[in-house]
Amino acid sequence: MNQDHATLAKTKEAAPRLSVALPAEIHEEVAARAEENNMSLNRTILQLIRAGLEAERQKKERLETMLRRYRECADPNEAERLAEELGAMIFGR
Repeated sequence: MNQDHATLAKTKEAAPRLSVALPAEIHEEVAARAEENNMSLNRTILQLIRAGLEAERQKKERLETMLRRYRECADPNEAERLAEELGAMIFGR
């Protein structure tokens, strides 16, 4: 097996194929975005998934930072403000 075939085999192992059913309105939006960016539908979906995962990771980090600040806060006024911010982050107020 030459180097190209070995690389291709590893790539296929690392990237399993999935089938996903999208609601029509989401499919249309993704297809339009793919066309706008001159990208394949597959690449566009992958890009959107990566962006969503990164956004969730950042949201979790912000929440953990806010919780740490709240637990360590000695000022009651600041603690109340942080509690309100936490509530807004968690419950979307």
